[in-house]
Amino acid sequence: MISSKIFESTFLPAKFNGPKSSSKIMIVMHGLGDHKASYKDFALEVNLTGLDYLLINAPTPYYFGFSWYDLPPAEPRDGILNSIEMLERLIDELQAKGYQDEDIFICGFSQGGCIALHTFLSMERKFAGVIGLSPRIYLDKMGVQEKEIHRETPIFIAHGIHDQAIDFNEVQDQVTRLKSHSLNIEFNEYDMGHEIDISEIRDLAKWLNERL
Repeated sequence: MISSKIFESTFLPAKFNGPKSSSKIMIVMHGLGDHKASYKDFALEVNLTGLDYLLINAPTPYYFGFSWYDLPPAEPRDGILNSIEMLERLIDELQAKGYQDEDIFICGFSQGGCIALHTFLSMERKFAGVIGLSPRIYLDKMGVQEKEIHRETPIFIAHGIHDQAIDFNEVQDQVTRLKSHSLNIEFNEYDMGHEIDISEIRDLAKWLNERL
């Protein structure tokens, strides 16, 4: 059983371990105003043999849920940096429990996807994979400088073409910039708004299964 001293968390062990115990884990981060309990069904729908899940709450209370950073027009940078620092400490916790970097998937939706991507880009380490579902990406604001090692981690980014909260074209432009630096990104677009769609989950499950 895995727990964290950094975040409020829920550990969901792999439903099926197959011939051996699970060796990989996915950190799952919710969107603005949501909480970790909402992502139990997401984990069950992904439902891959040998993959554990650690669902975590963002650090700042926000109405009936939590927030990873302040929304524009407020300045989001300080909150993003704080959340990145906390997530880096969580990754160190997982290492102390026996997980290697290459055993860890970092996944998030919306604000959580932003933190997943920017935490990865702030570290010079190779992970099992990074997943951004409908994320906002702040390459200029966060002063991102891609490193050679970032090319070694596979990245899955998905976005709805009708997203009413985070403009699809804006995200596509940010992804194109990352790809221009030879990052290993699979970018999928879906006929949906700001949400997680079942076809998106199926594509993600296939992508994950190829990396387990």
